[in-house]
Amino acid sequence: MIPILPRLANAFRSSVQLRLTSYFLIILLPLVAVSIFASLRSERILERKVNEQTVVALSSAMEAIDLTMDNLENMSMALATDTNLIELLNLTDPQLTGEMNLDFQKVLVQLSNMKSANSYLTQLSIYHAYSHTVLSSKFGGRRVDELPGQAWYAELMQSRGKSRLLVPKPDEFNSYQKLDQTFQPGYVSLLRMMDPFKPGDRKSVLMITLDAAHLRKHLDTLVDGTDESVYLTTADDRLIVGAGSAGKTLPVWDADGDIVTVKPSAKSGKSEMLVRYRSPSSGWTVVLVKPASSMYAETDQLRTFMYAIIGISVLLTIVISWIVYRGIASPLGSLAYGMKQVRMGRLDTNLPNKREDEFGYLMSAFNDMALEQKNLIENIYEQQLLRLKAELRVLQSQINPHFLYNTLDSIYSMAENYEAEEISEMALNLSKFFRLSLSKGQDEFTVEETIEHLRYYLRVQELRFIDKLSVDIRIDEACKPHPVLKLLLQPIVENAILHGLEQKKKDGVVRIDGRLEAGRLRLAVSDNGKGIPPDRLRYIRDELDRLYAHAGQAWDQELKRKDLYGLWNVKARLKLYYGDSAELTVDSIENEGTTVALWIPIGGAHESDDRGRRASAS
Repeated sequence: MIPILPRLANAFRSSVQLRLTSYFLIILLPLVAVSIFASLRSERILERKVNEQTVVALSSAMEAIDLTMDNLENMSMALATDTNLIELLNLTDPQLTGEMNLDFQKVLVQLSNMKSANSYLTQLSIYHAYSHTVLSSKFGGRRVDELPGQAWYAELMQSRGKSRLLVPKPDEFNSYQKLDQTFQPGYVSLLRMMDPFKPGDRKSVLMITLDAAHLRKHLDTLVDGTDESVYLTTADDRLIVGAGSAGKTLPVWDADGDIVTVKPSAKSGKSEMLVRYRSPSSGWTVVLVKPASSMYAETDQLRTFMYAIIGISVLLTIVISWIVYRGIASPLGSLAYGMKQVRMGRLDTNLPNKREDEFGYLMSAFNDMALEQKNLIENIYEQQLLRLKAELRVLQSQINPHFLYNTLDSIYSMAENYEAEEISEMALNLSKFFRLSLSKGQDEFTVEETIEHLRYYLRVQELRFIDKLSVDIRIDEACKPHPVLKLLLQPIVENAILHGLEQKKKDGVVRIDGRLEAGRLRLAVSDNGKGIPPDRLRYIRDELDRLYAHAGQAWDQELKRKDLYGLWNVKARLKLYYGDSAELTVDSIENEGTTVALWIPIGGAHESDDRGRRASAS
């Protein structure tokens, strides 16, 4: 298998259109590169702008949340240090007493008043550590024994007066505790010790509870679509509330990584953008998660538009290269095709020409050149044809005297031996033979006329060799209408009688066969004479193979011949008249007989003329 690069190199060298298209594409490459660079650059700029705007929005939302939590912080500090409340909670009895109930009622009134003044709060509660009683602005008082043993209480007691945020997990508190919204998931409570600056290990706790939905209002403005989500987490990455499509599970990010992160989504596998902002005061973090496609929506449209422009440009490049090819390379291709046709001998080639530019001039010049070449070749061919015909007539004129000498010799022999009517019959047949041989200047007979002409000669020989010679002629009907050059069979028949049967005492037979075989006419002359020895047969074949169809060469060789005159003459005439497709073969078996076959193309000399013209043109 040919490697791809060499194949492309060969195609590049052999195709003008491919080179033109490649050059145009090379010119187009810098424009495409600049367009792609501009697209990527604008995408980076858009990312930076979107990220900056997102961070600003997150910081604004976080500032509102920080403001809310600061209010809670200030409120808790004011209540925790309220001397009136501290005085009412100073009782240390483990069981409720009438005095304690009166004091707790006063505490509830004050908590309710604070709740009314701050309607966004869910409730305000105080846990009395000695009686394990929770005083709530929402449901009054109730005893809860489990709180002192829980971790958040111990941590609060060790916080040295600092507040603590309680964000309940779904399974962190039992169902009894969850009756109080302070310990329900979805609520945030700010915890602070009452009288925080007075030492002691067992103190009452102020609990200000806020519905997380109040905080979510600040986050809802950050979410534009259903695929976006936002999370609010504590400093220790505990989820407070989420908005949009946020679930209960926080997205994973690198705590020390960049503020903006783009990575595949764990759910859908699509790229998503994660933007974080951490409050410098509270340490809380707001995390916005949105599909990256939403950020790239506008740039994707620009990129699609850019790709469309690049595709149209490539298409225009191909079309323009094709137009240029049609205008420049196509005429060159037509000229190359015409030259190839002329080289193959098709001189009638005429290139269509409707152009008026330089290529039109070249194509007109080529057509004129081809026509002139055709006229020159035809003139040379006609001169050569006249020469061939003249040489044929010379060859034929050589055969007639030779035959006349033999015939007169036969008549002479008959006259010496007999005084009978056979002599007159022989003379009559001889007269008819010569009359047909002249044939009013015709060069061809049909096979039927050739056999009729040959019968006169055979009759003369039968009268000469009485009781020694018989003739058997078998010609297929399909062969009779086909034309053949005259006087082809007579020299061969003469050789069969004189050299094959002359020494035979009796029962000499000459057979003449004619049939169509392998697209050619086959005429064969056979005898049952003495045959030809192998060495002599090989010599005859070698000599006949030396004969070529070129007229001048055949004629020069003919003048130098000292033997095989008849066979050489017949083959020379065949080659001159019919070309290379005609053939003469000699087969013989010593003491059994000889067969000489002529293979003549169907159509006679007319087909030979066309073939000769094509051979000369090529």
